Amino acid sequence: MSTGVDVAGGVDETTPLIQGRSGTEGGSEVIQNLKRNTQTYKGQKTLHETVQNTALFGTNVAQLVALLIENPEVSSLTTMQVARIALLGASILFQLVIYILLLLQGKTVVKKEHEYARPGQRQEDKQRLMTENKAAIVFSVLVMAANFALTQLNE
Repeated sequence: MSTGVDVAGGVDETTPLIQGRSGTEGGSEVIQNLKRNTQTYKGQKTLHETVQNTALFGTNVAQLVALLIENPEVSSLTTMQVARIALLGASILFQLVIYILLLLQGKTVVKKEHEYARPGQRQEDKQRLMTENKAAIVFSVLVMAANFALTQLNE
């Protein structure tokens, strides 16, 4: 099982899954890092989470639009409809935060220790990624809770 540290042979979860496709050809450093990260196991998991988040985001936006079209006047909204709008809005907001966190994670590459110019930079990058990942998990739980509450509301 991979632990995220350098292992014998130089293979860990940051090693490209397809050898020879490191994502280093052309573009800015941020684009190169995004390409490189999509070739790793962890990068593909993050990409998968983004696709799932996009599907849920689209569903929530569609539900919100349907509610607002159905009731163009705020005064005609029932308590349940207001609750639905609030939960959908919260879920959409939390998903946008997750997108930003995933984008920040995708542009950061944790390289081997000897590839850094400044000692301790690798540890700082790893710590920042762990913090961003924990924040993304918290917001994912909030999205799940908001969507679970939405399924429990009956009109």
